[in-house]
Amino acid sequence: MPEVWFTDGKKITHTTSGIAGGLAFAGPSKRPERKEKMENGFHPNCFACGSKNGAGLQLKFHKEEDGSVFGEFLADTKFESYPGIVHGGIIATLLDSAMTHCLFVKGIPAVTGRLSIKYSLPIRTGSVVRLEAKMVNTSRNIFILEGKALVNGKRVASAVAKCARLR
Repeated sequence: MPEVWFTDGKKITHTTSGIAGGLAFAGPSKRPERKEKMENGFHPNCFACGSKNGAGLQLKFHKEEDGSVFGEFLADTKFESYPGIVHGGIIATLLDSAMTHCLFVKGIPAVTGRLSIKYSLPIRTGSVVRLEAKMVNTSRNIFILEGKALVNGKRVASAVAKCARLR
């Protein structure tokens, strides 16, 4: 098994089923470069990214210089639909969370009004999924965002979201 780095910087070299789902970077033995980590102050109990939701995915995203965000997710078997394949609803949640974090990094709390997902390839359990998202347009309190999920550098799903600022 590859070494696994938790997003808090701790390293483990082995795991049991389920322990690292959504919490770790997996890959080479070198610790990944850390970008600015965003804390979720808008909704700490969120299923996707809430630090206070022990039953959730507890996703962590990092800000790039251009305002885009990235994160990684270890697709555990507890997230499967058909044997060995991650449930499409989990994939939609991953992409939605990545895109809304593009707004959080700007201090904008928002909700998703429209979400369009394209599933290109099944995501196999045990895969490390890289999530990337960016804002592509804004008009007053409406924001258009794009996200993608990659496994081994290959796009497996993509999304477009229309979000509205919370008032």
